[in-house]
Amino acid sequence: MIKKGAMEARDYQVRLASEVGDGNAIIVLPTGLGKTAIAALILAATLQRRGGRALFLAPTRVLVQQHRAFLEKVVDLPAGSVASLTGEDDVLSRSDAWACRVVCATPQIAVQDYRRRLYEPSRFSIVIFDEVHRATGNHSYASISRIFSGQEQQKVGMTATLPAEAGRIEEIKETVGAESILYRDYQSEDVVPFVQKVDVETRTMEAPPNMRKAIGLLKDALVERMTLLAEAGFLPMEAARRLSFKELLTRRDAILRRGSWNARFAYSFCAKAFTLLKYLETQTYRSFLNYHQKIIGNEGRVSAMFSRDPRVAEAVSEIEQATRRGEEHPKVGVLRELLTAMKPSDRALIFAGYRETVDQIHKMLVASGIRSWTLIGKQGETGQRQEEQVRAVESFRSGEYQALIATQIGEEGLDIAECNLVVFYDNVPSAIRYVQRRGRTGRRSSGRMVMLMVKGTSDEAYYWVVQRKLNMMKGVIGRLNAAPKRQKRPGTLDSFI
Repeated sequence: MIKKGAMEARDYQVRLASEVGDGNAIIVLPTGLGKTAIAALILAATLQRRGGRALFLAPTRVLVQQHRAFLEKVVDLPAGSVASLTGEDDVLSRSDAWACRVVCATPQIAVQDYRRRLYEPSRFSIVIFDEVHRATGNHSYASISRIFSGQEQQKVGMTATLPAEAGRIEEIKETVGAESILYRDYQSEDVVPFVQKVDVETRTMEAPPNMRKAIGLLKDALVERMTLLAEAGFLPMEAARRLSFKELLTRRDAILRRGSWNARFAYSFCAKAFTLLKYLETQTYRSFLNYHQKIIGNEGRVSAMFSRDPRVAEAVSEIEQATRRGEEHPKVGVLRELLTAMKPSDRALIFAGYRETVDQIHKMLVASGIRSWTLIGKQGETGQRQEEQVRAVESFRSGEYQALIATQIGEEGLDIAECNLVVFYDNVPSAIRYVQRRGRTGRRSSGRMVMLMVKGTSDEAYYWVVQRKLNMMKGVIGRLNAAPKRQKRPGTLDSFI
């Protein structure tokens, strides 16, 4: 049921589809190696073997539309057999679409429409979960799993990478009913012939004196408040000395519920100061100053006392003086240097964690004569609607823009375009997001990936965290696949009846 000549023949894709067979499995394959093509092979084989319908789930509207277009192109079905369903479609049109042979939908809509009785799960012979690493906690994938529990559908999950923790991988396996995890990376023997070379480079720079001084002042203020919380019994003293934000967050409820006013103030101060420090270490000077202004512009005693802390005030003053002298965050200059050195035919994708930073990078690139645009999520007043996101991707693909600056939405699944250069303006502590970012280059030709980081900051710490998680994940998947299958215990006669 695959149209002749519609897809490039790749041995590893055929092999993975064959390994899945008619079982339930999770396929882990890095971004850019064609997970959707493997899903199409499995889907077509299941429809041919078992009949029925196929449900292809994806977490975002743009991904749903992308999958529908791909399946229409490659699967040999009559016109109109593949439908897409998102929150932008009205209930009446969705009711008709559920009768199609292949339905691509967001999990939220699939859950809502099941409750409206718009479809019957038993009519589907296969369910595919794209970006299956999301299938933890209260995600809609868990609700879908319950809707299809007890049914005979084949269930297949697809992702670029999984979490490093065995417990979370087990949770994902149980959610989709997977019996095995099929894993490939860029070094896998059957994948290597199809992988383009990607030069990975880390640009590590020293913090200039004013930035170094401001970071030190903010850390001094944090140590004082964290020590107060440790002395009150809410934190281990070691966590206070290490400035462990993660440890602080785990104690949040206890501090706010049982702490004195001083302890609650210390927590609120630290939460704001940690974010302010992250802006300074990893974003831009302007982002740092704008966030500080936002803090002190809020009403309330915490904001008032925050603004009066002498170390915070001195740190802000240091950066204000630097901007008046025309100085920038060291990463801004390196980014400008990287992009102005590009050839006219080159394409660059820049990832940044905050919308404000995305906007500032965009303005800097335009001022430098580089055709660029932004790709951000839909939330908030400044968010991009689905049509605007699609337009940004299409304009980048067609060459109208040479650079695209994106938040997290550019990491996951979207077929953005072939990029010569991917830049991590900031680093992330997530192995999943790291692999997704890296997979945006080196798809059809060699590429380059550059990570920017200032020495001694959270960017550098995140880099090493991710490398450790990637190594851990490989070992965990191997152990889980090697472990003997757990036999389900028979229930009571009552539950059987």
